[in-house]
Amino acid sequence: MATDELASKLSRRLQMEGEGGGEAPEQPGLNGAAAAAAGAPDEAAEALGSADGELSAKLLRRADLNQGIGEPQSPSRRVFNPYTEFKEFSRKQIKDMEKMFKQ
Repeated sequence: MATDELASKLSRRLQMEGEGGGEAPEQPGLNGAAAAAAGAPDEAAEALGSADGELSAKLLRRADLNQGIGEPQSPSRRVFNPYTEFKEFSRKQIKDMEKMFKQ
């Protein structure tokens, strides 16, 4: 599902750039991500070259994983900060809740 969403975003972006620039080579029946996954790695990089870096990196990573090339990455080590996550509570309320849950 997420791959389909990224592919639709990429195809819309490529379509918008194609309308502005005049040249948009599209394959009938295939969107940008499906064409990139079906083609060689060079073709995938070329097809995703006009997309922003984060979106193209995600699509290339998913294409590699689907083909069995990529290695799994460890999940990001994001630190949970309750003060920024729950802005509706004061710091004192959050500290009181933490004490209550730790008992």
